[in-house]
Amino acid sequence: MQESMEVVGNTPIRITPIKTLMKWSVTIGMALWAFGESAGRARAAAELSRQGYHQEARNLMLENK
Repeated sequence: MQESMEVVGNTPIRITPIKTLMKWSVTIGMALWAFGESAGRARAAAELSRQGYHQEARNLMLENK
């Protein structure tokens, strides 16, 4: 199995396949978390709008973290 090399300054650093897999799994996990949060906000805003709280729904969807 071939390992890739990353150079930081003049010092080579070995990147193992396990580290690469861990980085990808964290990235995928963060993407799923963000998607879930976005879907939850959309559902909450839809419910607020349905109940007549239109301004609150708008604020929820336009709010930046």
